[in-house]
Order: sequence, then structure tokens, then C-alpha cells
Amino acid sequence: MAETKSLKEQNAWLIRAAMIAHIIAFVWIALEPGKLFKAGSVELGKRLEGLALPGSASLGIIVIASLLLLGLIPPDWRDRIIHLRWYNPLPGCRAFSVIGPKSSHVDMQALTARIGLLPNDPAAQNRLFYRLYKPLRDDIGVCDAHRRYLAARDIGTISALLVMPLPIMTMIVTHNAARSGWYGVLLLLTYLFSALAAKNYSYRMVQHVLALTAAQDLTSPATPSP
Repeated sequence: MAETKSLKEQNAWLIRAAMIAHIIAFVWIALEPGKLFKAGSVELGKRLEGLALPGSASLGIIVIASLLLLGLIPPDWRDRIIHLRWYNPLPGCRAFSVIGPKSSHVDMQALTARIGLLPNDPAAQNRLFYRLYKPLRDDIGVCDAHRRYLAARDIGTISALLVMPLPIMTMIVTHNAARSGWYGVLLLLTYLFSALAAKNYSYRMVQHVLALTAAQDLTSPATPSP
């Protein structure tokens, strides 16, 4: 039987693509576009294509750089950066108090009948949500939303880490404050859009888990409350 890849392994190519995009953007901003095309657009395209070739030194550097950037930030901090919450940043912490009640396809009454009294404490909500998520994690809808959430979260984290250093490096190279400033704005927007996408995907994952749990037959074993 073929080994199933983890969600992070499935997202690896997306993280590498994001790193390549950052490299291309930095080279484009740091050097005048006209100078890039003087070398020939065909030759430039070949060089950029070579960044992503399997086994190439460039791809190896990109993989190492992405591992180091993500390794600098623990998962809890990535969630804080994306959700802009210091305490209880995970979406499961608001599963029963915010996300479920606001979802049109989650039957909260059926969910309460299924599970019992739903907790209000964020940490307790997250513990209960994990109990519900674990047996449903291989469901297509849940797995897809979770995978997309992790990808958007990691891309947003990388963008957040680069918001300050890359514009400073661009300023050093170009001595152009306006270009460096606009580059910083572009990186900030990339982070904000990634954070918004990650938040939406995380909510979708929670909604799928709650909806599936509420729709289960009451005669089947229920997940106990914490």
C-alpha cells in the first residue's frame, strides 16, 4: 500500500512556489526591470524556470530557506500571527461560541443533543473540538480545508517574516526609498491576504466538523464532553 503523505508534505510545493515568488519579486524590485530584460527575456525565463527544477541547487536552497523560516516560528506563534490573537488563537477555541452559531449549515440544537452541554471556555472548546475532529480528519471536506489552512498559514507566516528585512535590503541595494516602501506594502498585503485566506479555511474546517457531527445518527456512540 502506498504511503499517504501528510498535509504538510502535500503543501510542500506550495511553500516552495511562494518562496520562488518572493525571490522573483525581490530581484524584480531590487534591479531595474529594464536591466533584467537586457539579458534577454528567453534567458531570464530559463533561469527562473531553473529555480524549480528537482535536484537543482537553487531548489535545495529554497527548501532549506523555507524550513529555516518556518522553523524559527513555533506553530502557536504562527497561529497568533495569522489570527492576530495572543491567547487561544486556534479556531477550535471559538468552535461552539462563534463559528458554529454563525454557520448556516451547522445545526447547533442537534449538536447539543448529540454532545450535551457545549463549553464556553476557549480552551475547553478547543479540547472538545479536537475530539470531534480526530475521527473525521480523513473526510474529504475536512481534510481539504485543513490542508488549505495550513498552506495559507505558512505562506502568511513567511510573508510576515519578510515584511521588514526585504524592503531594508532593497533600500540598501537601490537607495530608492519609494520603491522599497512600495515593496514593503506589497509584502504586507501578501501577509494580510494570506492571513484572511487562512482564517476562512480554518472556519470552513471547523464548520465541516461540526456539521458532520450534528448530522450523525443519535444512536451511534457520542463523543463525551470534557
